[in-house]
Amino acid sequence: MKIVFVLAMMLLFGVFCFAASAMSVGQQVYGISMNMEINPASQDYLINNINVAEASGYRYFILEITTPGGDSSNMLNMISAIDNYESNYNGTFIVYGISPGVFSAGSLISEAANYIYLQNGSSFGGASPIFSTPEPTYVVQKIMGAYSEMVSSEAALHGRNGTAAGMMVSANVNKTEGGLTYTWQQAISLHVVNGYASNLTQLISMLKSEGIIPPQASVNIVGPSLADQFRYDLSNSTLDALLLDLGFFAILIDLYHPTGILTVVGLVSLALGLYGMGIVGASPIAIILFAIAGAFMFLELKAGHGLFAASGVIISLAALLMLYGEVVIPSVHESPSAPGYFSSQPAFTVVTGVEFGFLAAALGFAVFYLDKVRQALRAKPKLIDNERLIGLTGRASEDFRDGKGTVIVSSEEWSAISSDVIKKGDRVRVTGVNGIILRVEKLAEDSGG
Repeated sequence: MKIVFVLAMMLLFGVFCFAASAMSVGQQVYGISMNMEINPASQDYLINNINVAEASGYRYFILEITTPGGDSSNMLNMISAIDNYESNYNGTFIVYGISPGVFSAGSLISEAANYIYLQNGSSFGGASPIFSTPEPTYVVQKIMGAYSEMVSSEAALHGRNGTAAGMMVSANVNKTEGGLTYTWQQAISLHVVNGYASNLTQLISMLKSEGIIPPQASVNIVGPSLADQFRYDLSNSTLDALLLDLGFFAILIDLYHPTGILTVVGLVSLALGLYGMGIVGASPIAIILFAIAGAFMFLELKAGHGLFAASGVIISLAALLMLYGEVVIPSVHESPSAPGYFSSQPAFTVVTGVEFGFLAAALGFAVFYLDKVRQALRAKPKLIDNERLIGLTGRASEDFRDGKGTVIVSSEEWSAISSDVIKKGDRVRVTGVNGIILRVEKLAEDSGG
């Protein structure tokens, strides 16, 4: 009976400890800092951390964020993850927007949170979508209307001003004008956000005093890991294109000035560029075109007539245009007191035009350099010059049959032909070469049996 009692007490103690531990974690706050554009890498960063918070039992999540905005599809995935954390896991999600502000897609993501606070001096909004190609008015109205309705619903669901939130996407009923960007005072006055805090310490104190997070909760805001930051840096399309160019040039230079190191650097750069393109979701066609262009450049080393080089340049530029065409530039309106005006802008802007020109010039230089490399390769001595064997002597390693056999010359075995009758062990002299086949004759001292 005593044993049963002891076991029961141990079981109850274990359950109590487990419950206390779970309660302790559940009352803590999981926090991350994100100073990133909205793209596939930042999407993974946020969603992975939300998943970790759920798996570890954290019911409070703080996102400290400043962003210029970014891709709409990644934005929608991030909103969905926040909604799931709040509804399915019953978690409390808090956004703290810091200076200079939370713009475009970032402001729409923020409205999915239970609570939004802004740092003094920051701005919020400017969420008009930017199209990479001109679209008909009805398409613009449809898309802007959908985003406006979405953010209005999210804001209203969390007790904020849905109408004012919707005006961040479009400031007029017809959904043809750009949205508003609010100062932190305007955002609070219109109840687009819940409040403000000068710094994180003040925010935590405020959240505790208002009963949003437990008074005893500890908060630790961490930034992206090295792996997260690495993925984010590689999600830059311009950097990916430069890495591909660097990889190609490094291998090209190593052909002219052999070191071996540059080839390794080139291969690593190519691998990183292709990996980065995978992160940003570059079109497979663009990646294939880059590979074809590189192959054409190397074929030029063999041909030397310029056709392959010209084709490689044209294909590379086409691939770059496709890559830049996938970039979506966030909309940020500088005047918070008046609506910005929607304009359908191509993604290929002055900035990307300069970058494109630089890359085009680099490709032109590569074509010029190809000729130098080709001349250097042609001037190099052959690694295996069989004609050096003419006049050397050796021995037959087998009996010749039908004038064919093998001989050992200069410590190497070679295929050979001869008009003489040659037996294994006979001494022979090389009289000529046919590619990698030696012509030999039997030495006079071994003739006549």
